[in-house]
Amino acid sequence: MSGADEDDKPTVVLDLNALKKQKLKQEEDLANIASELEFNIPPEGEAGAELSEELPPAKSPGTNSKITPTTEANIPVILFDFGSDFFQKSQAQFPKGFAYKVIKTLPELNQCLKYKGFQIVVFNYDANPKAVNQLCAQIKAKMPVTKTMIMAKAISPEKAKAHAKTASGASGYYQYPLEAAKIQKEFQKIQQLVKKVS
Repeated sequence: MSGADEDDKPTVVLDLNALKKQKLKQEEDLANIASELEFNIPPEGEAGAELSEELPPAKSPGTNSKITPTTEANIPVILFDFGSDFFQKSQAQFPKGFAYKVIKTLPELNQCLKYKGFQIVVFNYDANPKAVNQLCAQIKAKMPVTKTMIMAKAISPEKAKAHAKTASGASGYYQYPLEAAKIQKEFQKIQQLVKKVS
């Protein structure tokens, strides 16, 4: 029996190492792609027909001047679940009344970013901090109507304030564990920031 146990140990170690290498490769790929990610903004009048069914419009199709939705049910919230299943598994813990969409790939994110209305993209910072920073910086620079929110295990108010001042700064920050009421307050805070600007 000891011979069978010894045969199992190297297999388990090799599997773990292979999984670690695969995860590192995914993170590197995301970081590389994120730095070159194209945010294609369709010309005026082509607001992404394929997206109009998936994401609710902020206002009627002819009025893009107002970017703030009138009710929470109109606010699209994109949960970007790259390299993990966190949002997919925990979506039920998010507050009701928002238009959630869980996505897992950069092409899906790129599609969602073609939407011209106000929306919130939520990132799990712990999954890949470098890529989240790059994506937040690009969204902030190229999509002023789209706001970002970072969720993490260890993001104190002091760390959040410091990070918000950087080029990668998000509009909102949330420290786990998930609590629907607290998440809703953060979403509302982000929405109020947009109202002040518009």
